[in-house]
Amino acid sequence: MDQESAQVFLPSRERCFERLRLARFGETVTCVHCESDAVVKRGTTGKDAQQYWCKNCETYFNDLTDTIFGQHRFELEELFYMVKEMRSETTAQIARDLDRDYEAVLDFVHEVQETSGNIGEFELSEVCEADEIYVTAGEKGREDEDSSPRERGPKKKGRGDFEGDKPPVLTLVRRSDGRVRFIVCKDLQEADEEIAAYGDGSVILCTDGYSIYEDIEEKEGVDGHLTVTHSDTYVIGDAHTNTCENRHSFLRQWLANFRGVSKHHLQKYLNFLALKLNSPEDWFEKLLCYNVSG
Repeated sequence: MDQESAQVFLPSRERCFERLRLARFGETVTCVHCESDAVVKRGTTGKDAQQYWCKNCETYFNDLTDTIFGQHRFELEELFYMVKEMRSETTAQIARDLDRDYEAVLDFVHEVQETSGNIGEFELSEVCEADEIYVTAGEKGREDEDSSPRERGPKKKGRGDFEGDKPPVLTLVRRSDGRVRFIVCKDLQEADEEIAAYGDGSVILCTDGYSIYEDIEEKEGVDGHLTVTHSDTYVIGDAHTNTCENRHSFLRQWLANFRGVSKHHLQKYLNFLALKLNSPEDWFEKLLCYNVSG
């Protein structure tokens, strides 16, 4: 990428490092290995990251150590651009903007999406909602061995499934704070087990009348079950799935930006969407300070 293009839309490298340091360390840099503040500067790396020496554990680290940016050959300002733009732009467009290899950009996008699923995980507790949505997603990005187009038969009647390129997505919402979790399923036969696995035992679950939720209150992790039959009404007291429906509207609009998503990567895309919905003000900072070493 030429320097003139970089000045058009990329943030300065210095500002990117400043924001990264502030998100990770605040006002005082601490060792990423032992958390000591007995840290001194020791030059910079080839990527202009500040390097540090910890007097306590006698190890080196730098601004990028254990971050999502640490193992990539892109410049930090390019990586910032990718994370910002992947909210609404296709990977192909981002690669064109940066004049970078598509596969390399895609690998980083998938890494960010995967990381998003590890940030801010939560249990279902007290009043929660569960609902399902079917997303059109196929084999985008995959080619058959003989390079021939896939055969497509007539659409199957009834609810979708993963094999039929319309994977079901379980949407789980904790009503106390609106936090959402999306779970891409092969089918919905084990939906009750999937939901109960995230419950803390106090969950009063609100669902529609779909049979997959029958007797879910008998599962460990769920304490009670409220059902509303949508053919009759949408709200009976606390029994409704309106928050899930709201999240579904965001899901549909957001996925439409990408003009088709592979079903094999759909969970990653929804991980990123959940992070944005759960942390609308500081999702970017959470990605900056996430420690990928665990």
